[in-house]
Amino acid sequence: MNPNRMAGLIAGLICLVHGEAAALSLDEALSRTARAPEVLSSLASEAAAEELSKAAGQLPDPRIVISVDDFMLEGDMQYRFDGSKRTVGVMQAIPAASRRQAERRKAAATRASSARAREYTQIAAHREVSLLWLKLYFLTQKEALLQASADEIRRRQAATTSMLAGGGEAGMAMEALFDRQKLDDAFDLLRRDLQLVRARLTRWIGPLAPAETATGALPAWARNTPVILPGTANVPEADTETELRASRSRIDVAEAELLLALADRDMDWNVEAGFGRDAMGKSMMMAKIGVSLPIFAGTRQNPRIAAARARLTGVEAEHTLRKAEFARQREELLAEETALSAMLLRLAQETLPLLDRGAALAEAAFSGGKGSAAALIQAREKRLAARMRTVDLEAERAATRARLYFLHRRSGEMHHDE
Repeated sequence: MNPNRMAGLIAGLICLVHGEAAALSLDEALSRTARAPEVLSSLASEAAAEELSKAAGQLPDPRIVISVDDFMLEGDMQYRFDGSKRTVGVMQAIPAASRRQAERRKAAATRASSARAREYTQIAAHREVSLLWLKLYFLTQKEALLQASADEIRRRQAATTSMLAGGGEAGMAMEALFDRQKLDDAFDLLRRDLQLVRARLTRWIGPLAPAETATGALPAWARNTPVILPGTANVPEADTETELRASRSRIDVAEAELLLALADRDMDWNVEAGFGRDAMGKSMMMAKIGVSLPIFAGTRQNPRIAAARARLTGVEAEHTLRKAEFARQREELLAEETALSAMLLRLAQETLPLLDRGAALAEAAFSGGKGSAAALIQAREKRLAARMRTVDLEAERAATRARLYFLHRRSGEMHHDE
């Protein structure tokens, strides 16, 4: 049978099976991922990083300093403030310019890293929902095939009942009964799989309506081999994919943390100015300047710098590992997609036409009284098994293409029919 005719037949059967079932297109399912906990959490983290970046590199809040000098505990001026020096001043700490610049760089790197993490989380949510939607889509196709087979078995049972009433063979009725039992088992397994997929979809997009099922056309990337970005045979030319961009942004954060640790060796300042009165009641002004002395770097600053360098080395190694893993996944998925496409082509061009012809010949022989019921049942079983196998392989290939497609998704590419 022509694959296009077969797809049309399956689509029609799906409509008959589900009647007025609510449609769940892939676009609708993807839009509902906005409510997924992981997506909401990543959005909140990005917003938090955005707000924190506004305060980075700013001077600390000034302090009000109130001081009393020469406060007498004995004599005629005992416990009297008017016989002491009183000062009210303001003190401002001024961290080193290198420290404030490093704080701003770290805040910018953290904000960018949060944005990359949010993009990757959104794409990961879209990938998981797309894979589950595809499972639901192809399980619905299998359900339609099984329903068509069930209708055929019911007609056969009615025919064998009439033949038994006319003195026909009891073996034919037994064959039809066993055939129906096997089909009932297949329906039970299919209902289990549908329930599991719906439960997993609910975890990402919220509750589904009882009759809501996957409908609509497959996305373009599931129908055609995805276009792989340019690069070498194993590693892309640049970290353009969202997963690698997220990993690369963590290196930027680690580099900023190293700069911040290095800034600990620079001197910080503080300035204080005050006004008051002395013990004679005369006005006076006070000014102080303080400077930090990082003279014990060996036991204070240097260990923190060494720790920051070690963290940077670890993050860079992790990024290298992610690039290698990315390349491995791409090559494995491409190999899997090629093998599945070859198997589907053989099924469509060789196996299914032969089985369709064999079933037609067995039915003609049985109708003409020259063939057995067992041969007819066996031919139909083989044809159904091949069609079910086709759906299984199409589901595997669509899932493989989905993984390839989302592996190379970039920020802003959130529509499934690009």
